[in-house]
Amino acid sequence: MAGVTEQAAQRLAHVPAYSPGRPSPGPMAGKLSSNEAPLGPSPAVRTALAAASGTVNRYPDQGRALAALATYLDMPTEQVILTNGSDELCYLVATVFLGPGRAAVVGQPCYQIDATASVLSGATVRAVPLRAGGHDLEAMAKACIGASVAWLPSPHNPTGVACHPLELEHFVAQVPEDCLVVLDEAYRAFADAELRPDIGRLLQRHPNVLVQRTLSKDWALAGLRTGYGLASRPLVQLLSRARPPFSVNSLALAAIEAGVASEQWRAMSVARVRQERARLEDALTMLEIEHFPSQANFVTARLDLDGFGPALAAGGIVVRSGADLGLPGWARISIGWAPQMAVLRSTLYSRLGAGATTDPGRTET
Repeated sequence: MAGVTEQAAQRLAHVPAYSPGRPSPGPMAGKLSSNEAPLGPSPAVRTALAAASGTVNRYPDQGRALAALATYLDMPTEQVILTNGSDELCYLVATVFLGPGRAAVVGQPCYQIDATASVLSGATVRAVPLRAGGHDLEAMAKACIGASVAWLPSPHNPTGVACHPLELEHFVAQVPEDCLVVLDEAYRAFADAELRPDIGRLLQRHPNVLVQRTLSKDWALAGLRTGYGLASRPLVQLLSRARPPFSVNSLALAAIEAGVASEQWRAMSVARVRQERARLEDALTMLEIEHFPSQANFVTARLDLDGFGPALAAGGIVVRSGADLGLPGWARISIGWAPQMAVLRSTLYSRLGAGATTDPGRTET
């Protein structure tokens, strides 16, 4: 009979270990591997965090933060659930809706936590290959027949490609009502306005939709691990019953309260990321480097990191290997602050662009 660890190892045989983005090897803090916010949270959030540090001897009370966020989103509080990062919401979904004998649908390559939570629940994973970096929604809709959950990040990670709202609406209309569609909008703020679906309308028309968001990206709260979900009242009630008490800590709650009033800071931060993203995509196009058209705070390009990585490291920059994300031969480049991106582009030109001497300066507001 197998021992305790052997039994556990067998159960986890198909669960890949998470490989975090590596820190920068140099003094420039050029970690462009984890899709973090380069400018950090607003001054108001930092002030609120300092004030809240004196209250950590008490258990957190999410009431004010939940109400503030719901008001900001123009949603009833009963349709909002706060979670310890969006990862907790993935595990809650898997706990409540998946299990042995059930199936989950993902794109391939997928956002890893979606597959991990599904496999750990005992469910079968149906992987549908991407098309040009985006979800094949027609094929996914067919795969959803008899499935319990469909995981749909848009913009997608690791490619940055977003679904058009009309195609998304058509997809959800085809999915059986007993299959939960989890629309992960971690990168919504960085997408073009016409690629951001009307979530209020989507939830009103389709009670089997759950919208998942994180405050790690445009809100710059990755270190506090906080996110939220939007869904019908019955869905939120079910997920809340399965959620551990006090899963969102008091500092994160204070950051949410201050963050709802920091929209100007976030808009400025997002605009700078979009500007640097455009410059990077122009450089990749000039150098004829294949890349996916990104609507996120990163760009995924076909780059050989065996040859390119050391040159980046010499400049204090590290990016994410696509091999970690199901895209071998590619690299996912997070958008950092302007000096980091200038070093990155300069390295691209010196290594790959023998005839390129001009840094494209496209700007975007």
